[in-house]
This record gives sequence, C-alpha cells and structure tokens, in this order.
Amino acid sequence: MRALVAAITLSILLALAVVYLYPYTAPYSPSNPNWDGYSKAASICLRPVYTPWELNGSRVVFVIPLVNLPKAYVNGLRGMLARGGVVVVLSNSPTANRLLRELGVNVSITGLVIKDPLFNSLNEYFPIAAVSNYSPLNITASFITLDNATVINPGNAAVVALTGLSSIAGGEAGPFPVMVTARVSKGYVVIISSPGVFMNSLLGYGGNMMLLRELCNSSAAYLIPSLGGGVQLTLRMYVAYLRHYASQYPANYALSAAPMVLLSLMLFLKRRR
Repeated sequence: MRALVAAITLSILLALAVVYLYPYTAPYSPSNPNWDGYSKAASICLRPVYTPWELNGSRVVFVIPLVNLPKAYVNGLRGMLARGGVVVVLSNSPTANRLLRELGVNVSITGLVIKDPLFNSLNEYFPIAAVSNYSPLNITASFITLDNATVINPGNAAVVALTGLSSIAGGEAGPFPVMVTARVSKGYVVIISSPGVFMNSLLGYGGNMMLLRELCNSSAAYLIPSLGGGVQLTLRMYVAYLRHYASQYPANYALSAAPMVLLSLMLFLKRRR
C-alpha cells in the first residue's frame, strides 16, 4: 500500500514538473516560439513576472490584458507609475478599457479594426503606422507594422503613431491613432492597439524591434497573468507566490512545510522497521 501511495505521489509530482517546465505556448507567451509567440521579444528585453511584488523593482512593464487583472496587480502598476515608471498596455480589444480606467487614463480602445489596402506589410490587416518622435520616452522609430490594430480614442493623451491616409475603419477614412502616451502621476502609460506588434512573426518588420528596445530601455517586466488562465500558468503563478512567501516569511514557510516533512519521516521510519 505504501509503495502504491509513493508511486502515485511521485507520478503526480513528475506530471506537475512536466507541466511547469513545458513551454507555455499560448498567444503572446514569452516561451512560445511559434509565429504568435513572444519568445524573441523575451530574449531581447522582456522578463516574465507572475506576482504583484515582482513589479516593485521594475521601471517598465508590458501588459496584454486579455483578462481583467486582480486588484493587487492593478495596485502594483499604480505603484510603478507613482515611482516614475512606464506601463505599456498592448491591446486591440475594449477589454483593456477597464484597466486603463483603473490606472486613471482617459483613453479607450474602440475595437474598430483598421484595414489599409495600400500602406501595409502583408495584407490590409497589417497596416503600417508612422511614429512621431516622443522625447520623454526616447521613441525614435519611424514606422511600425501592426496586426489587426484597432482605433484608439486618445482623449487628452499624446498621439505617437498614426495609420496612413488610405486606412479604413468602421466606414471612416484614416489616419487613426494606434499608439498614444498619457502622463499618470510621475510616470507614463503607453497604449498600442496591436498586441501582435512584438510577436515573433512581426518583430523583424519596420521599426518594431527598435520600438521594443526603446520602450524596454534595456529591460522590462512582462506581466504574464494578464494573458489569462490555464493549468500551466496557474502552476507557475503558484510557484512564484511560494518563492515570494518563502523569501519573505521563512519561519511561516517552514511551519507550512513541517507536516509534509513529518509525514515523509514517518513513512521512512516505518519502512525501516
């Protein structure tokens, strides 16, 4: 019986290890090497983070809000802005508007997809946008290629990138804002209405890589929980939380681990008898 329990426990631990170590291949994942992944961007400057506390030491963070973030993460982003940091929000969906409101940004993403039959890289759904120099963030890239970009309602934010005159969205003619920057507290929020701008298949187009490097400013955090759930992501978040808990409260961690240690010791002693 003990051998069966040990075998089942070992199998579960092995399965969890495989799930944890296997590349997380969701769209925009930093471990996804496919066309829709962010593995190249991660190798250049993006550092995956899983907990709100990991934002404390970051100056720049990239967020793709496919889901609504819990309050702890939003507070972490607000704290970055209060310290003079930069939050880069990449989204072509109105889902991101909740996060923008929570950060105090008067900007909204309309969800109107932009097509450009003339000024594009692959087809009309990959419009090229002209980027203006933005000295506060040292942005000097001239053109970027977007993927399924949508129109941004800039509010009182500074418009940094516009699509061409030949672009169309919702029956209206362009140009349309696709990248804006807003000052919040001591920091900046950058909104780009195309999360695909830095994915593997587009990073080599136009000034996409240059823009990534300029926004990262050598290194940036990449908030993975904003990409959504899944067993693998949940497991990685749990391990990250456990590491933080162990580093901050070693005595409590030892107490929480004590039952497992005692159980293992008891099983070992019984086997020796």
